[in-house]
Amino acid sequence: MQAISTEQEVRTETSGKTRTVPMNRPAAIKLVDLLATNDEFRDVFMRDARMALETWQFDQDTIDWFWWDCKMGITQLAPKEVIRAAQEEILSMLLAGLGQTVPQLDSGLESSRRLKQ
Repeated sequence: MQAISTEQEVRTETSGKTRTVPMNRPAAIKLVDLLATNDEFRDVFMRDARMALETWQFDQDTIDWFWWDCKMGITQLAPKEVIRAAQEEILSMLLAGLGQTVPQLDSGLESSRRLKQ
């Protein structure tokens, strides 16, 4: 619950209201492409997602609104090959709106967050 509270506080502090709209298409394509191909971007993104978006010159809306959603809960990125293979699914999710769904860029990795069947 603390993570949810923190996310809502950050979203409210930066906008005055919550935002759950889709990411714009050029930004989503650029984000997925960089995560699937660029080691330097991946390193910066994991240290500071907002700085990565600023450094690689994403549009201001993406920098202002999506930096938190892009990284929330991710402790390790999936290998570049896994992200590239799931590119269409990731793009569909980003373009449909984030809502309560956070991009699972760490999919394919062992995680304690996985549901038990």
